Amino acid sequence: METEFSYPEGNLVFDERTDGLSLIRVVGNFALVEVPEEIPGGRKVTYLSKKAFLGKRTIKKIIIPHTVTGIGDWCFAGCANLESIVMPSCTVGEGIFTGCGQLKEIMLPGISEGLGALIAGAVRYGGPPHLTDTGRVEADRTCKWDAWVRSLLEEPDDEGFTDQILCGEEDYGSCDKEAYESRRRVMKASLCIMRLLNPEGLSDDNMTIMSDYLYRHREGSAEGNESWIAVRDFFPDKKHFDLLNRLHCIDDTNRDKMIRSLKDDKQELKSLLIKTAGSDAADRFFSAFEL
Repeated sequence: METEFSYPEGNLVFDERTDGLSLIRVVGNFALVEVPEEIPGGRKVTYLSKKAFLGKRTIKKIIIPHTVTGIGDWCFAGCANLESIVMPSCTVGEGIFTGCGQLKEIMLPGISEGLGALIAGAVRYGGPPHLTDTGRVEADRTCKWDAWVRSLLEEPDDEGFTDQILCGEEDYGSCDKEAYESRRRVMKASLCIMRLLNPEGLSDDNMTIMSDYLYRHREGSAEGNESWIAVRDFFPDKKHFDLLNRLHCIDDTNRDKMIRSLKDDKQELKSLLIKTAGSDAADRFFSAFEL
């Protein structure tokens, strides 16, 4: 029998199971969903059903209680703006995070915030199952994560391009080889940025390799400007900007071009770029808008 609970943003719908209750459907426009441990009457929530959150694009964070022991197939699929999830170690079905392209953090019991970010990165960028598995996190997960990223960095940028053409995936712009290769470099740069900002267990060798990749793909480089695109389009905040600045990816040869590539919704990045050039450069930049 279904039981529905109302909140200002919408409803959570539960159904009976032999071992408790299952959340079967989320209705409404939640930004945050905190699944209760139990509902009035003492019945515990023990399961999240298949497709329970399917397509809920307004949700940015989900908190799942320790009472939940299983999550069904595609439970969070299509939650395109989901950024953070707190969940117990439990049995999970197939494709639970399919289409969660903004996922930045998966917090599991006993792991650090940095490792949670790396697991989310593996999910977001299509990492192998042994890196996206949330049921059990091994002690060497960061080493395996680094090995995966290094293998990606060593792959040619057109890896997989022919397969997409043969599969007819024109909707993703797969017929444009240059655009495909640039997207691959943005992915590689994004993973390097993510790892350098979460350096738990990162070896000096891997740090050098990832830092070098970002430098070689700074704005104005002959190899591409994808490290700047990654920050500009996906991580437009001071923390990510400061990383590029520390790696000498920003200087007098490319700063103006970076500033002029920014749209009106990236004012924080524009301000940070101007500040790195000093007061004289700021005066020159603003004088360009004077009549």
